[in-house]
Amino acid sequence: MSSDSMPDTFATGGLPEREQPRGRLLSFALAGVLVAFLLTVWTLRAQLAGAGLWDTLVAPESGNLHQLIVRDSLLPRIAMTLVCGAALALAGTVAQQVLRNPLAEPMTLGIFPGAWLALTLAAIWGPAWLVAQRELVAFAGGALVALVVLALAWRQRLAPLAVILAGMIVSLYCGSVSLALAISHFQLLAGLMIWGGGALDQQGWHASAALFARFVLAAVAVWMLRRPLGLFDAGESTARGLGVSLMRTRFAALGLTVALTACVVSAVGVVGFIGLVAPTLARLAGAWRFQQRLVWAPLFGALLLWFTDELVQWVALSGLYGSQLIPTGAVTSIVGAPMLLWQLRYLRSQPDVRADTLAASAVSRCKHPLRMMVGLALLIGMVSILSLTVGRGLGGWRFANVAQIRALAFWHVPHLAAALAAGMLCGLAGTLIQRMTGNPVASPDLIGVSSGGALGLVAVVFLCAVPAPLPMFVACLAGAAGTLALLMWFGRSSSYAPQRLLLIGVALGALFQAVVGAVTASGDPRAELLLNFVVGSTYYVQPLTTAIAVVVALAGFACAPLLARWLELLSLGENISRSLGVHVAVARLIVLLLAALLSACSTLLIGPLSFVGLMAPHLARALGFRRAHEQLPASALIGSLLMVLADWLGRIVTFPNEMPAGLMAALIGGPYLLWALLRG
Repeated sequence: MSSDSMPDTFATGGLPEREQPRGRLLSFALAGVLVAFLLTVWTLRAQLAGAGLWDTLVAPESGNLHQLIVRDSLLPRIAMTLVCGAALALAGTVAQQVLRNPLAEPMTLGIFPGAWLALTLAAIWGPAWLVAQRELVAFAGGALVALVVLALAWRQRLAPLAVILAGMIVSLYCGSVSLALAISHFQLLAGLMIWGGGALDQQGWHASAALFARFVLAAVAVWMLRRPLGLFDAGESTARGLGVSLMRTRFAALGLTVALTACVVSAVGVVGFIGLVAPTLARLAGAWRFQQRLVWAPLFGALLLWFTDELVQWVALSGLYGSQLIPTGAVTSIVGAPMLLWQLRYLRSQPDVRADTLAASAVSRCKHPLRMMVGLALLIGMVSILSLTVGRGLGGWRFANVAQIRALAFWHVPHLAAALAAGMLCGLAGTLIQRMTGNPVASPDLIGVSSGGALGLVAVVFLCAVPAPLPMFVACLAGAAGTLALLMWFGRSSSYAPQRLLLIGVALGALFQAVVGAVTASGDPRAELLLNFVVGSTYYVQPLTTAIAVVVALAGFACAPLLARWLELLSLGENISRSLGVHVAVARLIVLLLAALLSACSTLLIGPLSFVGLMAPHLARALGFRRAHEQLPASALIGSLLMVLADWLGRIVTFPNEMPAGLMAALIGGPYLLWALLRG
C-alpha cells in the first residue's frame, strides 16, 4: 500500500473536521493551565513554609533549606517539565508528518525502548560511557531500533499500520530484554530503574538549560525543513514532482526525532505518549497545517507534562501514595496507552491473510500425526531428563546421578512440571485464539490477554499482605477474561482484522509495562517480588499452584479437541459459520472462557510475555498439523517442549543467576516473531 493511496484519515489524524470540538478543547486547555498553575502555587507555598518567592530567587537566606529546594529543585523541575513536553511533542509531530501516520511517536516507533535498552547495557558493561556520552548512547540505541522498525515495515511501503505494528512489537521485545537485564542485575540497575521511570527531579538549572539549548537547535532545524515536510500532506507523488527528495527528507526528519528523544531519555528517562497526545490535541484545536502544528503541538506537550507532573507532586506531598516515589513518565504512559486505543478506531485495516489461507500455504498435511506426536512426546522426555541431569555449578558443568536427582527431586520436579504445564497451556490457548479469530499471528501474550492477567496479579500483590495462590489465580483469570472480552468487542467492528487486534494487544501490553515500570521505579520493596511474579520464574511457583496448573493443562488437553469443529468454522468468518449451523455467540463465549482460563494459568507460571502461544501453533502447522483436532494436541506438546527447553537454558546460560523461564522463552521467541514479520 503506497502512501498516496492512504485515506485522508492518516493525513489528518483520523479526526473529521465536523467532530472537532475546538471551543471545548480550548476551554479544557485553559482550565488545565489554571489547575496546573494553582497546583504549582500550592506546591511552592508548601515547600517555602512561609518564605517569599521573590526573596527566594534574589536574596535567599543562608542555610534556609526550604528556599534552597525551591530555587534549585522545584523551579528547575518546572522548566525541565516544560522543555521535555515541548521536545517530545515536536518529535511526535515530525514523525507523524514524515510517515503520514497519526500514531507515530517515539514510544510507538520503539525509539524510547531502544534508547533505554542502550543506556541499560551501558550501565552494565560501559559505565564510563553512561557518564560521559549518555546522549550519544541513547541516540545510538534509538536510531538502531528505528532502523529495525523501518526495515520491518519497508515491504509494506511504510504503511501506517505496518509501521506501528512493527514498532510496538520491537518495543515489547526491547522491554523483555530490559526486564531480563533488570532481573539478572537487579542491585546494579535499581537506581537506574528508579531514575529511568521518568522522574523529573532536578538538582540545579544545568540539565534543564542544556536540554533547552538542544531543543532550540532541533526546532530551528525542523523549521528549516518545514516546507518539504509540509508537502507530505499532498502525497508522496506530489512531493516528488515538486523536487522533494523523499528519502533524504524522511531520514533527516526521523534523525531529528531520534535526537530529541535521546536528549529527553538521557535527561529524565522514559516519558511516553506525550508525542502521541499533543499533536492530536493540536489537530483538535484546528491546527490542520503542518506549520501550525509545529507551534501548537509543543505548547500542548509542555502543558500536558506540566499538568501531569504537578498532579504527581500533589499526590506525593499529600501522602495518598504513601512514601513511595511516583515517576511522572510512568503516569504519562498509563494515560497514553488508553489514548492509543481510542485513536485506533480511526485507522482502517488492510486486507490480511487469515488462518485458513496461511494453512493452505503450509507444507503438506502430516500423513502420520499420531506417530509424529509420539515423537514429540519422546523429545520432551529427553529434554526433561537433560534438564534434571545436566547443569552448571561452582565447579563448572555437572552431570547428576540417580541419587542426586532423587535428593533434589522435591525442588526440581515441581519446577519441571510447572514448565511442562505452562507450555501446554500456552500452546492450547494460542491455537484457540488463532482459530477463533482467524488470525495467524494472535497469541495470548501478543494480543494482551496475558498482560491483562498480569495486571490482576499486580493488584493482588499490592492489595494482599501475603498473596495466596487462590486469590492470585482468581485475579489473573478475571484480568485475562476481561481483556479477551474487550478485544472481541473492539475487534467486532473491524471483523477481527489481525492487525487491529494486534495493535490493541500491544497497546494493552504497553499499559502493563507502564504499570510495572511505575512500581519498579517507585522504589517500593514489593517491586522485586512483583518482577519475580510477572517475568515467569518457575523458581517461585508454589507446589499448590503447580498442581492446579497441571490439572487445568490436562483438562484443557482433553477438552480442547472437542471444540475442533467450531474452531474450523469460526476461522472462516461469522457469516459462513452461522450458515453452517454454528451458534456463533455461544461458540465464541465458550472458546473465549477456555482460552482465558488457560491463559490465566500460564500467566501465573511464566508471566505475560513468552511468545510460546504464538510459536507453538505455527510450528505445529509447519509440521503438517493443519486440522484443528490435530493442531491442538500438537501445539500443546510443542509448547511444553519449548518451555522445558527455556527453563533449562535459563538456569545454565546466566549462571550463577537464573533467567526466568517465561522471559527466556520471550528472548528466544522474539527473533522468531521479528523474522515472521520480515517475511511479510
